[in-house]
Amino acid sequence: MKQGPDLRRIEDNMRSGTLAAHQFLGSDLRSLADIILHDRLLLEPLGLTNEDLAERMRYFTEQATESQVPQVVDGKFEVEREEHKGSILCPFADNFQASKSIIRVRNLETDKSVVWSDLNIHLIEEHGFYEGYGAPFRIDPVEYAQVLEVQKHK
Repeated sequence: MKQGPDLRRIEDNMRSGTLAAHQFLGSDLRSLADIILHDRLLLEPLGLTNEDLAERMRYFTEQATESQVPQVVDGKFEVEREEHKGSILCPFADNFQASKSIIRVRNLETDKSVVWSDLNIHLIEEHGFYEGYGAPFRIDPVEYAQVLEVQKHK
């Protein structure tokens, strides 16, 4: 996928600029445009979009916000929220700022778990960005779709 100057500037900032400390790209050497395209193509065979996955993640995030202890949601998901002080800016320079809280969801039927930050939802929904391989908060779209049992919008 061809990468325009805006994405190139953002990628440069993620690799060696002020955003490098957040390790959004991890050890991934692909261009930002190729990372975004690859993850979109992973979801297509499932009939899912970035918005479908982000909406499901937001649903669990909202459920976890209501309680500070792990709770069971929909009879089959254990959900908990871990709060951290401060906030983090979106690396795409769109003036979005997210809290540093972490959400953990465990599918009780499969015993598989996934973890994300509040910023991940925004990155997926608005930018189609799941972070690079090796990033601390890299999200595998297929794994998350399976664990969270994401359904296509009707």
